[in-house]
Formats: sequence, C-alpha cells, structure tokens
Amino acid sequence: MSAKKKPWVKSAFSQLTMTPKAGPAAVPYKRTRSGSAAAAAAKAADAPQIVDLTVNEDNDGEVNAATPDVSENWMDCFAPSTSEDLAVHPKKIGDVRNWLQHCEAMRKKYPAQICLLTGPAGCGKTATLRVLAQEMGYELQEWINPTDCEEINALGDQPNEGTYMGSQLQAFKSFLLRASRYKSLLSTGNKRLLLVEDFPNCLLKDAAATFEDLMDEYANYGKSPLVFIVADSKSRMLNISYKLFTDQLKAKLRIEHISFNSIAATIMQKSMKRFASLMQQPQHKSLYKLPTQTVLDSIVVCAQGDIRNALINLHFGSLKGAPGMETKQLNISVPSKGRKRKATNTLKSIGRDESITMMHALGRVFNPKYTEAEDKCLLHNPEDLAEAFSTEPKNFVNFIHANYLPHFQDIANVNSALNDIGLADMLLQEYRDESLSLVGLTIAVRGCMVANVAPVSGWMPVRGPKRLTIEPQLTPAEQRLLGVASGAISKRLYASEYSSFVKLIADKTN
Repeated sequence: MSAKKKPWVKSAFSQLTMTPKAGPAAVPYKRTRSGSAAAAAAKAADAPQIVDLTVNEDNDGEVNAATPDVSENWMDCFAPSTSEDLAVHPKKIGDVRNWLQHCEAMRKKYPAQICLLTGPAGCGKTATLRVLAQEMGYELQEWINPTDCEEINALGDQPNEGTYMGSQLQAFKSFLLRASRYKSLLSTGNKRLLLVEDFPNCLLKDAAATFEDLMDEYANYGKSPLVFIVADSKSRMLNISYKLFTDQLKAKLRIEHISFNSIAATIMQKSMKRFASLMQQPQHKSLYKLPTQTVLDSIVVCAQGDIRNALINLHFGSLKGAPGMETKQLNISVPSKGRKRKATNTLKSIGRDESITMMHALGRVFNPKYTEAEDKCLLHNPEDLAEAFSTEPKNFVNFIHANYLPHFQDIANVNSALNDIGLADMLLQEYRDESLSLVGLTIAVRGCMVANVAPVSGWMPVRGPKRLTIEPQLTPAEQRLLGVASGAISKRLYASEYSSFVKLIADKTN
C-alpha cells in the first residue's frame, strides 16, 4: 500500500463540462519490466474508489450516469423562430415589418433606405430584426469590428518597413458599399439587409461630420437597406444615437427611427413560460430542472424589462446540480385599493441594478411621497436620486429649474426651494473640485422635495430647459445699422448688452 494514496471525489459540477469525461477504467497503468499479471491485479484492487456526488433529483437519489451536453451557444436554443415568439410589443413589430415592406416596394427607385432602432438593452431589437428579415426572405449581413493587426504587402519575409495598419474607417466604408452591391457566391437570394450594431471606435469620438459624409455616400451609391441598432444610455455624452444621428441628418436622409420600450411584465411572463416549456423538451431535460413559479416571478421583477438578463438568470438558476436561487419579498409601502395585491418577490443575490429614467426621477422630486410611520420620512431618498444622475448634474438641475414652479402652492415654499436651487447652480460652476457637482445636485433635489409640503395634484407636462443662443439673429435693419462695427463685438457681449438697444434703435429708424 502506498502512503500517498488519496481518495478521489467526483465533483458535482462535472455535469457542466463541454466534453464527456472518461471513466476510471479507461486510465491505463504504467507498465514495468518486473511487473506481472498478479502485480497488476493487486494494483487494480488497491486503486482508490471514486465517490460520485452527482445525484439525479428526478430518480430519488439514484446516480445520474448520463453527462448532459451543453452547447457553447446555448442561448440559440431559446431564440425566437417566428414573430409570434417575440417578446416585443406588437406595434413595434408592425413598425419594423412596415419599414421592410416599404424597402421592398422602393427597392428599384431608392434602394439605400436607412433605419435606426433604439431602446434599452435586452428589449428585443436585434431579435425582432433577425426574425422579420428571415420571414421576408432577406439575407442579413452584419458588421463586426475587426481586430487591429499588421498587414504585410507581399510574402511575409519583408522587414518591418513593409507593414502597415489597416484603417478601420476604410474597412467600414468598404463593407457598406461592397456588401450592399455584391452578394456571396454561396447565397441564393437577391435581397440583402445590412446590420450595424458594433460601431467602429473611430466614429465614437468627435466624428459626426465623418459619419454624415459616409451616410451621404451610402445614400447615393448603396444598393441595400441599412439598419443601425443602438442601445440607450443615461448620459447623452455616451449615447451614440444622440451624437451621430442628429435631427438634421435624420431629416436629410429620411432615416426611419423606431424606438423600443422595455418589455412589459405580462409579456415577460409569457416568455418565461415558453422558456420553461423548452427546458422540459427531451434534448434539454437532462440539463435543466423545472423552476418554481416563485422563481419565475422573481426573475421577471428583477430583470426590469430586460429579456436577456431574465434568460441568463433562468439558465443558471435551472441547471441541475446548481444551488437554488434565493428570493426575498419586496416591501410595498403604498397599500393597494380594491383587489388584494399579489405578494411580489425578487432575487436576493442575482439581478440587474435598479435604474430610473429622467421623467420618473423628476416626478419623484416634484411630487414627494412620505412613509406612513409617525415620523414621516421621504419614501424616495434624495441622495439616491442624485447619485443616479451624477453623470449629468447640470442637465438635471436645469430640468428642475424649468418645471418646479407649477408644482408649488405657497410662495413661501417656492422661496425656500429657489434658494437651494440657486446654491446648487453656484456649486455646479465650481470647476476646481469635481465632487461639488454631486453635492450641488443633492442640494437641489433635497431642497425641492423638502420645501414642497403640499404639491399640486394633477398631470403637468415636463418642459425642457430653455437654451440661450449666443449666436445673434440680426434682422436686415440691424445689420445695416451696425455695419462692419459688429465684427469687433464678442457674441456674448452683444447678446447681453447690445442686442436690446440695437433692436430699439432699428425699430425707431424704420
């Protein structure tokens, strides 16, 4: 007996391996010259026993010998195959279908139609386009950013001077023009649809003019419809649709803009039932266990309209051998009237961070709600609201400044809120300390919420902040009055000091 002999334990996670493992009998023993049949038999008898910890839950403790086959692209098994399987609002599906039908009708006259699909992550933009393109017979060709690599002119044995870096912008331009005009030798259809979801890095940094020139060239020389898919971002500085697809460009090239919303809870529930039914099919039954209804409801609440996030949580929570997903009940402070509200649960450890939009945050600021305890406290924490928009504090304060007044009933409360908003404006102008911007935003949010003791009830639309244009809009009379002297006056000085006087003198002169 060897002193180094150790017991072996078969891991409970061996079911998740991509390739089946060989059994213990398949491991050959090392041959020795002095060995014999009796010695080999003695070694086999002294071999350590393997303890199998993988238990098949469906057979009441019996050992599950079959190793499930996990595909690397396991999400393709749950991908929708028809438009009825899409977890998207029917109106949005109809908008994309109508645009594709319009492209087919205008194929000979205006073949280079452009569409922009925007919406939050996981709302079904790409899946909708792929399913409808397949139903209408379009061959989808997608652009994927290539990795930067050195290309050699001829054979490969030249010195370093013979290498060069390929331009990503030129490669993107070549893809748009060539993929729209020429088809592959292996393709059978003549209808092509270009998809761009992975934007080149060179277009994401101060390249709006370059992108506009590229779109102008594609509109003139392209031969196939082009679709851009952009995920929404809370910050406008990081939003591709806001930086590249300006209103002037969309109007100039007649770009169809279809905006998707987050998936509703009812549609998400139907998708979860479809996923659960697919898990019980024979090819997936050995890999997945059926989740409970509480887990399904918790995944829907935690996903917040993101179908991709819900599917990933369902996949890892339903694997056999994986620990169960813990849930916790949400505290609902506002009592429901009439029918009793169903208890809502959410996942305890896995899920997506909660995020709110600009309109929801402004609604919580202008109509503050309090808890029902004796010491009434704000239901929504002002610090959390300010932290959610810490990347754009100036924009959020401008929205508060433009909309806070109609929500107040007493002028004394308005005075208190105005003092805090003014202090926030002063702190936002301080450029030497970046942390003061968050402090100023917090003061504006908390000052507005605390000062509004009795908010005005009723629906009031949110107005955007007024932007002062520095560019002076001169009438012909004002231009004749100023003459060449206007060139020596700065735009800021003219807008603040000279503009009103010049208009008065011009009106009296006429």
